[in-house]
Amino acid sequence: MNKVLKQDACMEKIEELRNKMVAAAGQYGLSHPIVLHYSQELDRAHNKVILLETGTKEWERSLSF
Repeated sequence: MNKVLKQDACMEKIEELRNKMVAAAGQYGLSHPIVLHYSQELDRAHNKVILLETGTKEWERSLSF
């Protein structure tokens, strides 16, 4: 999979996670564990996009979805 396709897949995952997080926050409140879980997953997805953009390979393997 080339770099652009990986970035596109990450951006789709980010949007999916963001939607889930917002829906869960509306349903359960901001401090619910599932909202925290989605927030952490969203952070990991953002980090992966940054690594792909910078070409850093060292940590990329640890950020799998």
